[in-house]
Amino acid sequence: MNRKIRRQKTEDRRQASCVLNLAACFLILIFSLSLTLTLTLTSLVWAGGGGSYDKGNEMVLIPEGVFLMGSKEDEGRIGVDVGVDEFPQREVNLKAFYIDKYEVTVGAYRKFAKGPGEEERKFAKDDNPLNPPLLRGTKGVVSPSILLIGGLTGERARMKKMRIPISDDDFPMSDVSYIEAEAYCKSMGKRLPTEEEWEKAARGTDGRIWPWGNKFEAGMANTLESKENGTIQSGSFPTDVSPYNVYDMAGNLMEWTSSWYEPYPGSKIERPQFGKGYKVMKGGTWSAPSIPFSRAAYRHPVRPTENNHSHRYGFRCAKDAG
Repeated sequence: MNRKIRRQKTEDRRQASCVLNLAACFLILIFSLSLTLTLTLTSLVWAGGGGSYDKGNEMVLIPEGVFLMGSKEDEGRIGVDVGVDEFPQREVNLKAFYIDKYEVTVGAYRKFAKGPGEEERKFAKDDNPLNPPLLRGTKGVVSPSILLIGGLTGERARMKKMRIPISDDDFPMSDVSYIEAEAYCKSMGKRLPTEEEWEKAARGTDGRIWPWGNKFEAGMANTLESKENGTIQSGSFPTDVSPYNVYDMAGNLMEWTSSWYEPYPGSKIERPQFGKGYKVMKGGTWSAPSIPFSRAAYRHPVRPTENNHSHRYGFRCAKDAG
């Protein structure tokens, strides 16, 4: 009799356990479906910070005409506030062109990194003699770097993956070499801006020192003074906007241009960096003081080698108008 009772109790527990398991599975299923739906809807409408990362495709037309390039000697202490390579100031006439309204974002770069074809992910032809042959692929094409597809191995690959977090799609893409920036722009049917184009887009035609005018105050751009300690969402500083409505040209990240670092016409200074060894980077950065780095005329020479990348380096693209 006791054996029969124990057997019945055991059977009752099994049935209860089965019911509980079914209920738990049902709840897990409902939760999973709800979470999936939420994430799907969020991905369709999410626009963190300054907006969707797809806004990196938005471009601004810079009209044809003359602008003032370089600096005047009364703008600050020469060699401290104002670079000696910014003289003499001169008029430069440019054809109309388009330039990205915002710096290229992590999300936009991620799409490029996950492109469908291997050829689309390869870098442009490497004509820089400073790059060793081992960095070059077949037919003068440099093999892709990590770009989220594992092109590199070891420490840099690990660090690159860490620097492209999913949650930061609307942040500007940093830690990009010249070759990577050039490859991205070409994949979009664009190119890197020249130094002249970048500077005109940043300051307009009247020779102003910063995109907004001739006075800098902390909080006007993402420079060291803002104490952000890193990049922020593109377009987050409403004051850091040029006369052409181009954002973040005084702060956030320094940006690659396609121009070699050369002396200005009429300049008498000599530097070992002048020539075909360094590209000009423009714009301020979150990790450097506003003076001199955020000034529109400031010139920062950087070697365009595959391994020369930094958390301070970003970019935006340009293209001809017509």
